Amino acid sequence: MARLRAVLAALAIASLGTPALATSERTVVVLVFDGAAPAMLEGNHTPAFARMRTEGAFSHGLEPAFPTISLINGFTLSTGCWPARHGIVTNKFLDPERGLYDHSGDADWLLGCEGLHEAAERQDVRTAALGWYGHSSETRGPLASVVSETDFEDPEADARRADEVVEQIGRRGPDRPRLILGYFTGPDMQAHLTGIESEETRARVTLMDSLVGRVMDAIEGSGRPTTLLVTTDHGMREVSHIVNVRRLLHWHDIDAQPVSTGTTSFLYFEDAAEAARAREALGGYDEFEVLRGDALPAYARLGSNGRVPDLILSAEPPYFIEDTELWPGWLRWLGRWGPRFVWARPFLKATHGYPPHYEGMAGVFYAWGDGIAPARELPHLRAVDLHPTVAHLLGIEPGRPVDGSIAEGLLAVSTAR
Repeated sequence: MARLRAVLAALAIASLGTPALATSERTVVVLVFDGAAPAMLEGNHTPAFARMRTEGAFSHGLEPAFPTISLINGFTLSTGCWPARHGIVTNKFLDPERGLYDHSGDADWLLGCEGLHEAAERQDVRTAALGWYGHSSETRGPLASVVSETDFEDPEADARRADEVVEQIGRRGPDRPRLILGYFTGPDMQAHLTGIESEETRARVTLMDSLVGRVMDAIEGSGRPTTLLVTTDHGMREVSHIVNVRRLLHWHDIDAQPVSTGTTSFLYFEDAAEAARAREALGGYDEFEVLRGDALPAYARLGSNGRVPDLILSAEPPYFIEDTELWPGWLRWLGRWGPRFVWARPFLKATHGYPPHYEGMAGVFYAWGDGIAPARELPHLRAVDLHPTVAHLLGIEPGRPVDGSIAEGLLAVSTAR
């Protein structure tokens, strides 16, 4: 009987495949490409991503936070918390004490939760945070062992970021990072300007794929067990008209301070009665939905802190919303005197920001390398699941607190709990 039990135990171990690697030996590399929508990969020749699909796991159903725009989702990916906890409720908002938040990466804006780099460094895992969300704090300085900024004016910014990632993968000795986080500008801006299917956007997707291939080559050349995760902050879809929010407010004689970006406008009021009147006046438009800050739908996980406004105008496709000062100079006068809805195709052809369940807003998530199951597709993941999955692969505890859970479906049997 003892011999039979021993044989059965051996068979059970064999069925699990390779024994689990001590997680203290594994390196994890996370790359985020801004605006990498599933349609871009499905419609282009992308050999690196094709290899990841064959040899690793992937999903074209990554659920971002609402609004589905960059900074709110970058912090959601990094912290594993929904905006209700981390406090970055959109790319531009008003804080009752600090004033205007405008696309800042300063970690001091977080109301709670830890970024991946903070949780890792707290547990003695050296981290390179390259252009990463909240990598530094105005009051505390750099929050990772290696940090760098992103030069959004540099046309070679993504190639230079890949150089940084490859350099960190190749480092030796006790100071090498075991967690490497890299932000890439990706195809986002090009898709905004020329559309998802333009030749210019296709070129950016080809570049993205080639940079992922470079990182894969560097991982294989390092000789160390490494997991590569590649994801994005949101999807993208075609648009045609801009909602002229300032003109709408003037048209209805509404006294509010609008803060607009993507497909939403946050309307802040000093008078609750004025907010109620505005809700009634604006509620009859088909081009956007009026959301109450104190009664948001379930998908809008924004919480109830002072940064969440009285009303949110949420555009319906193909309409979008952007602050007047970001319009081309020759159009800005329309903010007060023009039509309520403006044909926008001459200067913007695609965008994002709609509720996460709307077509085109889902993102991509790819996993490859040590500890990842081969040839596996997951229908759905959430942005908050990145953080606890990375922590699990590193063998550390996730940040405090965290809303996400480990993406078990990506993992090889030997690395799943």
